[in-house]
Amino acid sequence: MSEEQKFPIKKRRGPDQKIWYVVAHAVDMTTASIPAGLLRSAGIPVFLFREAAGQSALPLSVGLLGGVDVAVPEAFYAEALALLEADDEPLDELPPQASEPPQDD
Repeated sequence: MSEEQKFPIKKRRGPDQKIWYVVAHAVDMTTASIPAGLLRSAGIPVFLFREAAGQSALPLSVGLLGGVDVAVPEAFYAEALALLEADDEPLDELPPQASEPPQDD
């Protein structure tokens, strides 16, 4: 496994019978909407696969008992990973202020 790839590629078959590549995992739909929104704003198609524990009328889908996979088509996989990794980096902070306020001349 290369250094760039930290985890094995996970593939899922969508309702459209196409293969989707998982680029993120979240604990619930609300949390999954953040990376999904970032990818969609970049023009990348996204499909959210919700997993639930159990097959009852009210399956559990929170915490360790479920989750949501954020997936993209193969053609967008590398671009999606790059966008999500860039989003993980902390934002640049404002430069430190000078100890003296600027003087008006």
